[in-house]
Amino acid sequence: MKTCAELALAAAALLLPALASAGLFGWPEPPLPAGTQAEPVAERIVFNGLDMRARVFRSSQGVQDIVDYYRKAWNGQVVVNKVGDATVIGHRDGDYFVTVQVSAAGSGSKGDIGIVDVASAPKQPELGKGLPRPMGSKVFNDIAYPDDPVPARTVAMRNSLSPQQNASFFRERLAGDGWKPAADGRCTDDGCVLSYARGDGKMTLVVARAGDGQSQVVINVQQP
Repeated sequence: MKTCAELALAAAALLLPALASAGLFGWPEPPLPAGTQAEPVAERIVFNGLDMRARVFRSSQGVQDIVDYYRKAWNGQVVVNKVGDATVIGHRDGDYFVTVQVSAAGSGSKGDIGIVDVASAPKQPELGKGLPRPMGSKVFNDIAYPDDPVPARTVAMRNSLSPQQNASFFRERLAGDGWKPAADGRCTDDGCVLSYARGDGKMTLVVARAGDGQSQVVINVQQP
């Protein structure tokens, strides 16, 4: 006769895979339909303060087949919306929210799967923290890849300055922060491209007119 300890271990062996797939011991692993190949975009992404994982996929199945698959896999507990040419399927899995965005590709489909840790999301993330920005700028994206071999971060903002005014602001502020030009800056009437280095770090700024008297600034920082 098995002891209580042996019975407990046997029960745990049966339960652990189910608990893991449900996300109780970490990030959930959404199932994939037959004929679907997925690859990770990054091990970890912090998107506007939200900790997330992402994968891209291609499938021999069509868009409606993908939607029907996830409706069944998630017992109908989904929200389905059209976003442009894509269909987005959303599902809450414990402390995580999973989205599958799919669109037609040839005879099959392609898309991406995003998993967001909603439980640990900050209520008011400070987008653009630690980077200079002209007065009146509105930061709308702050995306970091902290676990990549070379950690990277991309910050995007809009403001009412011209590309040349933005370029002058960043030249002055970045010089004060120890960033040195890594190449000659290039400016035209419609935009500017600036490159900087500080130690092993690299920074690229792209400024472009965005219409309505606005400019868009995209800053990419790579810091080993």
